[in-house]
Amino acid sequence: MIMARVLTADRQPLLNQALEALLTSDGRHEVVGRCSAHDEIPLAVRRLRPDVLLLDAGVAMSGTPTVIEQALAERPDLKVLVLALEMDLKLLVDAVSAGALGVVLKTSGPATVASAVDSAVGDGELGPKATLPRVLRQLLDAQHWVSESPVQRLSLRERQVLALLGQGWSNESIGSVLYISPHTVRTHVQNILEKLDIHSRLEAATFAMERADELPAVT
Repeated sequence: MIMARVLTADRQPLLNQALEALLTSDGRHEVVGRCSAHDEIPLAVRRLRPDVLLLDAGVAMSGTPTVIEQALAERPDLKVLVLALEMDLKLLVDAVSAGALGVVLKTSGPATVASAVDSAVGDGELGPKATLPRVLRQLLDAQHWVSESPVQRLSLRERQVLALLGQGWSNESIGSVLYISPHTVRTHVQNILEKLDIHSRLEAATFAMERADELPAVT
């Protein structure tokens, strides 16, 4: 039985309630919280530690970094599904670029939304009827990998961790200044090594020193 902790974050409280009723009706999923304001979402992700975030398209791309990126900075393994009233290519590309699994139409019906959540916590892939087709996703990833600076492969939180690694900070010290646990720091470090294709903290620190002008200042 698939079981996921889900956070719903739509600007319409009634839709949040409807999503909760839908997802909990058969006992397979637990809705751990509901948000309506964009500034509540990263804090709720940090506090409630959901597996899946159902995020209103109207707030998903808000801010710099975007709400999607802020949520993933708090929980790197979070599965983000964007809920939209209509399918828009720019929204698809922007959402996936920011780290979302894809976009699901609010008008596609409750079964499609529930199926998207099942897929997100199952194999992590969504069908083309609900979201960006896999081939287009792979092309987008490949384009970004070639064109961007290696630093741009990292989330905001990963860039912050990398910047502190470059200053020789320990996991405990990094966690203290970023208000995250040492375990979460270790997860970020592992993601950094994988995304940059390097093999040790020392290499990461050296990379950080060489790219210091591309990394955020952390105080």
